[in-house]
Amino acid sequence: MQTATTPFRLTSFRDKHPSYTDGYEGWRGTSPELGEISVTYPFRPGEERMYSLVEGEGIPTVRYDTKGLHVSAGLGMPTLNRGTLRVGEEEVAMSRNRLGVTEQSRALHLTRGEDEYRLWAITGLHYALARQPAGGRPGVTVRVEHSGKFGIRAMRDGRLHLAFAIEGVAEPADIALAAMFSGVDRSNLTPGGSVRAMFARGRDQVLEIGTGL
Repeated sequence: MQTATTPFRLTSFRDKHPSYTDGYEGWRGTSPELGEISVTYPFRPGEERMYSLVEGEGIPTVRYDTKGLHVSAGLGMPTLNRGTLRVGEEEVAMSRNRLGVTEQSRALHLTRGEDEYRLWAITGLHYALARQPAGGRPGVTVRVEHSGKFGIRAMRDGRLHLAFAIEGVAEPADIALAAMFSGVDRSNLTPGGSVRAMFARGRDQVLEIGTGL
């Protein structure tokens, strides 16, 4: 189902949770066409596992899992390393060029059935997700812009916002996937983040060899 999706905004929140000592945070708000939408993270089902979750009235549920020693380093959200993305029960294939030197060459590529997506960083806080034209359907781009000065108190008090702008006619899954990446660490898609990630991968590989994982 395609629908003309008008711009909408999600607002930050931070709450306690009886099952997660560090609590959880995320974004929630309302799309005029799709109803309530929430992005929640980080859920920690194990010492080296973490996931984020997108839910809503008119969108499919999306879950992003990551695992490995890097999770136990106290990260606030899943990373692009060792991640698994699912829309409902359907796994979405992901790939990227870790050595890319431009925004587009570093982009994350997603494949869901016949749909091909590209996610790229505009800045460290702003990003975009584009679905390529396929099967007689035109493409669509969802741009997400972060506003407000980040901080735990600002997150908790709802002083941070995500603005979603849609170019083209979107489907509910397009919006759900775009929302998901507000709950994933996208720093590897930026120039500085890709360099830091290269050194972090080397460190993690040494640790895993040493621990036999």
